[in-house]
Amino acid sequence: MKFSEMWIREWINPPISSIELVDQLTMAGFKVNELKPVINIFYGVIIGEIVECKMHPNVNNMWIIKVNKGNNELLNIVCAAPNCRKNIRVVVAKVGAVLPNGRKIKTKTIHGKESEGILCTFSTFGIINHTVDIIELPTNAPIGENFYNYLRFNDNIIEINVTPNRGDCLSIIGISREIAAINHLKLKKIKIEPTIPTINDTIPISVEIPDACPQYLGRIIKNIHITAPTPLWITEKLRRCGICSVNIVVDIINYVLLELGQPIHVFDYTKIDGNIIRIRFSEIGEILTLSNHNNLKLSQNTIIISDRKKPLSIAGAIIPNKYSVCSETRHIMLQSAVFTPSTIASQSILHPIHDLYSFRYVRGIDPSISQLALDRVTSLLLKNCGGCPGPIVNITNKNILPKPINIILNRTKLDKIIGFHIIDSEITHILRRFGFQIKFSDNIWKVLPPTWRFDISIEENLISEITRIYGYNNIPRVSICTNLITDRTHSSTIPLSRIKNLLVDRGYQEIITYSFVSSGMQKLLHPKKIPLILKNPITLEMSTMRLSLWSGLIKTVIYNQNRQQKQIKLFESGICFIPQKNFENQVYQDFMIAGIRSGLRFNEHWDLKKIHPVDFYDIKGDVEALLNLTNKLHCIRFKKYTHPALHSGQSAAIYLENICIGYIGMIHPSIQMTLNLRSQTLVFELSWNMISQFILSKVTSISKFPKNFRDISIIVPNKVSAESIIAECKKIDNKDQLVDIKLSDVYKSKNIEKGFKSFTIKLYLQSKTHTLKEEEISDIVNKCSMILKKRFNGTLR
Repeated sequence: MKFSEMWIREWINPPISSIELVDQLTMAGFKVNELKPVINIFYGVIIGEIVECKMHPNVNNMWIIKVNKGNNELLNIVCAAPNCRKNIRVVVAKVGAVLPNGRKIKTKTIHGKESEGILCTFSTFGIINHTVDIIELPTNAPIGENFYNYLRFNDNIIEINVTPNRGDCLSIIGISREIAAINHLKLKKIKIEPTIPTINDTIPISVEIPDACPQYLGRIIKNIHITAPTPLWITEKLRRCGICSVNIVVDIINYVLLELGQPIHVFDYTKIDGNIIRIRFSEIGEILTLSNHNNLKLSQNTIIISDRKKPLSIAGAIIPNKYSVCSETRHIMLQSAVFTPSTIASQSILHPIHDLYSFRYVRGIDPSISQLALDRVTSLLLKNCGGCPGPIVNITNKNILPKPINIILNRTKLDKIIGFHIIDSEITHILRRFGFQIKFSDNIWKVLPPTWRFDISIEENLISEITRIYGYNNIPRVSICTNLITDRTHSSTIPLSRIKNLLVDRGYQEIITYSFVSSGMQKLLHPKKIPLILKNPITLEMSTMRLSLWSGLIKTVIYNQNRQQKQIKLFESGICFIPQKNFENQVYQDFMIAGIRSGLRFNEHWDLKKIHPVDFYDIKGDVEALLNLTNKLHCIRFKKYTHPALHSGQSAAIYLENICIGYIGMIHPSIQMTLNLRSQTLVFELSWNMISQFILSKVTSISKFPKNFRDISIIVPNKVSAESIIAECKKIDNKDQLVDIKLSDVYKSKNIEKGFKSFTIKLYLQSKTHTLKEEEISDIVNKCSMILKKRFNGTLR
């Protein structure tokens, strides 16, 4: 939020500097993004009055004027402004004046006439404004006064971040309450007299969805002059808060929005058909006609403001439309309403509109200020553009309006959470400074929050407020005193950091993505699974809870590929959310670790004759290295599996003994094409709970006797896997001498019968007690050959 320091000091003026004020806001939990002057300093610019205005004799559309700069001293100035005329107060930069951009004003001859200064426009001071005319000041502006002082340019703009729970601080009065509480000061009371109606015109209001709109106030004002200029003090305050001037009605509504935090909507009364206002859900096919004559198709169940025939606006949002005020408007209808935050939040998904109104409604507004804000707008309108106000029509459902609830604050819990004892009187004083109603007895506070503090609902909220205002820097630092207890038992759990370090050592980079993912991408990867859908997602791209980590990994790969990254290796660990089929509203949360590789196997290099893309065996090697940390690699099996997200010929399920612990493979080509992945992409995902336990390594002696090697080539049916052949060979009796088995070759040719293939496996033979004799080696080889022929009906080559 951006605001003027001077505006704040009109409400509460603590005896501290701007820097100290900013420090206070920071310590109170509001991150200050910027503190800067409202304008660069300038000199020699005063208020003057045009006392004579004549057409230049030699040039059309140029004026020779005399300006009274005070004490009846006159300046001759040549000016081409179209609004230049006699008897108006203007801003004059005299000879010798220095403007904000550093320009120094000198006497200048223009078309033969000497000019002793210039008449200033807003752009002269670097102020963005919709007009290029010279500045016209009110008739009571004091002639000769320094313009810098007149507009109070000795001011600062402060921009802060307001956390989502502090909707009450999205206004000048809200920030002022905070500063008053911090500095032990009393806030200036709001003095707004109720407007006395001068006409009896009203409009019936029908709130058909009170759960979404518990309060709606309306008022008609007739015969306003919408072309009246907005007072300079209002436009300046708006500008310093980052809002441009539009017209007198919109400017006053924005002014009150910033001042009190209450959104006020305005309609052209003559465009309301049927003399009724309805707050209802939209129907199928309804449209809202915008100010540019385009049509906005309304999603079903959008909360709208309508008349008897048509929608007038979407509730809780500013959408310039055909029924808003325009330069011809004479009669208006003002709306001051309360909409429930959850309703506007869910509606912003149907129509992604993020403006000043929806921003405040989503965070909550104070229902007690609705009528006060309406009276404030009415008062300013009548003062500046005339009009005849009607009575307020108030439709309030008190049973649905949010009500403050009594909260019990216990001294024991307070001390336990803070870790420090704050005296009773100080706690009571802090809470009362915030407007809380307090009853204290026996170390227990009964607290009733004010209506604007809708974020206070539990005891912990009160403790947070007490700590924040007491000052985190005022709580003494005390070293923790504890006894060190050494656990001598050996943990059998692998630290997650060890897994991460291994992947980093293999060239991976860790990423952290949101648990909320795109429903479209998730449907591509897991078409048969039903995800957990969020009721009020941040955006449509974050509308479902992730079923796996692949969604975030793939999205990150796409992002990097679009920025010309050719070799990508990423991993992530986090919770996935899997709804339970047989248990409604129950979700299983599984901690997973997943990785992704895309692009080239190695970086480009002059010595590489051929550039190889990453393949299945590259990522399989990474997974095996990871699983080897468990010392259970001998129990791991990669079994062919058809996963909907993976290539059917390059994918597998990973089993630890007979339990599936994850999946590995290449992203299916059709999915790669849909997501516009620029190279083949491989992924893996493992359940952390299944791999976090490891078998403690045992110290064994190294054999000093030679190792022997023998090959067995056997022809088996195509359906037989190498893994099953190796597993069968490991079942022989001489397992202590058969130390390892590896696949050496896979061979197919015309010499081998169709439907068959040849495997060559290499046996590693070694004894710890003696050198193996040829008879012992042959015995092991024969046993392996016999078991393979018997088990797979194979034929030795």
